[in-house]
Amino acid sequence: MTLRYSRRRKSQFAWASHWLTRCVVLAAIAIACPSAHTQVSLNGQYADTEPLDEMGDAAARMLEGVDRFLDKQLEQSSKASVRSWPKPQAKPTIPEKAKELYVRETKALRTILAERIGLVDVRSTDTSLVQQSAFGKDPYQFHNEAFTIYEVAWNVYPGVQASGLVVQPKEVRFCALAIPDAGQMPEELCGAQSSSVNYALGLASSGGLVVIPTVISRSESARSGRSVLTDQEYLYRSAIVLGRHVLGHEVAVVQSAVDSIKRLNPDLPIGIVGWGEGGWIALHSAAIDERIDVALVSGHFAPRNRIWQEPMHRNIHGLLPHFSDAQLAALVAPRKLVVDLSPGPEVVIQGNGAAPGRITGPTSAEALEELRRASEMLSPWDLQSSIEQVQSDVRTGQPSLTSCNRFVSLLRKATASMETVQASLNLGDWSHSMPSDIRRKEQLDMWDRHQQRILDSIHLERNRYWSKLDTSSLAKFQDTVGSYRDTFRNEIIGTWNIPKMPMRARSRLIDTKPGLISYEVEIDVYEDIIAQGILILPPNNQAEHKPCVVFQHGLEGRPMDTIVGDHPAYHDVAARLAMEGYVVFAPQNLYLMKDKFRVLQRKSNPLGKTLFSTMVAQHERIVDWLSSIPDVDPKRIAFYGLSYGGKSAMRIPALVPGYCLSICSADFNDWVWKNASTNSPYSYVWTMEYEIFEYDLGRKFNYAEMATLIAPRPFMVERGHFDGVAPDERVGLEFAKVNRLYSGLLRLPEHSRIEWFPGPHTIHGKGTFEFLAKHLKTE
Repeated sequence: MTLRYSRRRKSQFAWASHWLTRCVVLAAIAIACPSAHTQVSLNGQYADTEPLDEMGDAAARMLEGVDRFLDKQLEQSSKASVRSWPKPQAKPTIPEKAKELYVRETKALRTILAERIGLVDVRSTDTSLVQQSAFGKDPYQFHNEAFTIYEVAWNVYPGVQASGLVVQPKEVRFCALAIPDAGQMPEELCGAQSSSVNYALGLASSGGLVVIPTVISRSESARSGRSVLTDQEYLYRSAIVLGRHVLGHEVAVVQSAVDSIKRLNPDLPIGIVGWGEGGWIALHSAAIDERIDVALVSGHFAPRNRIWQEPMHRNIHGLLPHFSDAQLAALVAPRKLVVDLSPGPEVVIQGNGAAPGRITGPTSAEALEELRRASEMLSPWDLQSSIEQVQSDVRTGQPSLTSCNRFVSLLRKATASMETVQASLNLGDWSHSMPSDIRRKEQLDMWDRHQQRILDSIHLERNRYWSKLDTSSLAKFQDTVGSYRDTFRNEIIGTWNIPKMPMRARSRLIDTKPGLISYEVEIDVYEDIIAQGILILPPNNQAEHKPCVVFQHGLEGRPMDTIVGDHPAYHDVAARLAMEGYVVFAPQNLYLMKDKFRVLQRKSNPLGKTLFSTMVAQHERIVDWLSSIPDVDPKRIAFYGLSYGGKSAMRIPALVPGYCLSICSADFNDWVWKNASTNSPYSYVWTMEYEIFEYDLGRKFNYAEMATLIAPRPFMVERGHFDGVAPDERVGLEFAKVNRLYSGLLRLPEHSRIEWFPGPHTIHGKGTFEFLAKHLKTE
């Protein structure tokens, strides 16, 4: 009988009885054969480790611990961000000087924020508002005695046009950018089709030239028959890998509109107002663009330490250390921000093959607490009066009348009211055949085409980034590759800059296969975080300091899958490696239990971290422990992983120098293309793996570049011709770059290899075993 604790539900008594029986038998073997398996302890654990007493599903316990750890990090991030906000060296005495100094001191934060939301492209120079339909139809107009409504378009990037409406009054006294919620079309803000939302008309009647852009919709539809995505998440998936973001697209639309208004009248005051999703866009736009004089945010303002629960397109890598809503409000200062405490939209995304998400707030209490934090950051500068609040508890789909009145009065620098003007307007009969479905689809296709053009040329950005790598000699390569590794560690993967707990390993004997003795092992990493796995000792285990292979399972896998049962992907590879004479460690990794592990990624991202931030730390601890035990030669510890374990083989050895080589099986391909393409059936855009996308990877690292971080250590790819990960030609193209580095530039042709075999997504175990023997069995 084979013990598989994570898969079988035995009673605790039966489980313990069987475990005790096996320990007695194995201990008897050790006594009878003292020359074999010298590290077997008589009390049932590996030598120099403590007993492992925990029962139940060890993997579930590990995931629960990581979840607790991340919750604590999220909670701490909001407190740390307030403490780290820029402060003056002395209390300012001249208000205008204080404002100037504050703007200078926060300039770097605006730059960081712009990059975090993907504002990295140069906007078009011609951004004039043109009266036209962006979609090939005749533009429409509406006239009355107070204003005219135009359908307009304007350039954002080459090949990208924003579209929407302009409401122009008889006399223009200010400009207001009115940003709809993602469930609204521009016409709805003008009361079209019996909509009760008509605040754009009130703004216009108060003297505002109102520009209403179309925002990316949250409408859901099936994509390629494999998942149901909102338009926002569909674009997000490609964008994030390319170093762009849906929010960046929306802010660029706002900025290009501001460009146009400033060309028309440089002195015209400009404000921005939005409710719900529009409030999200308005807050970030005002924080970044200092040309916006006044911002009104309604139905959105709240803490963001639960942003991982919101719809997936709200995921911003590295948001929380600096940019919760309180910090964004502080970045608007010394300009004016009005926070309307009206409730926002109630949004539920079910996640049918995509990421679930929910927007339920904000509550007044949450908003007030976030405002208090913003005031605390601005208080040392005497700028807390830059932020005002308006209390409202009615969900109307638009900002409250009181907040709009205050918004107008700040822009006009005089008391102004919209109430009388709005009451006199009678637009109930006005309607237009609103092309909402056409506009939504055309806008989606436009942004998709833009992102696919970026994908086509992203390798050029990557080449420019890597231009300082010196491969003229091995020594110069090792000197110059370090900075790239640091960027990969800190900006792409993310690293926990906290001390690890003292080394404490626990183990117990388990039964795997005849001739092998195996131990289940747990090692402390951080508080609440452990590393787990199965240690397998080879037969005739007499010599010390043997080569070791760490074999990493794939998605939803368990270590035992790689040892027994002839799993179709693994074929007992860990046991086979042990029979070849290697000490083998099969770790349990985090990517299992479906949404449970994906939530860990979503909690990590706002902190500037990923799943691999934690997994790298776990493997650092695994290597430290393996290096300390007498059975293992610390200089000959190799990494071999399949599928998600192959993803690990590209990232973990790149950052854990204790691995002397790496083998990527059933995963290596043109990774950026696979993540960002909407033209390929192989793409992750279509699948349920919503956690897979890594921010800004494409501009800096594809798989060839990750292999560069592993070099000059040996690196191998195991590739089945019929593996559905990617077609052979994409795999071959990416590996050609690896081969050029190893063979052509570093002159180490024996250190890189690819094995092609006529098989599917599986371990082949031929060329890889030869590669391991070549590089591990010769001291």
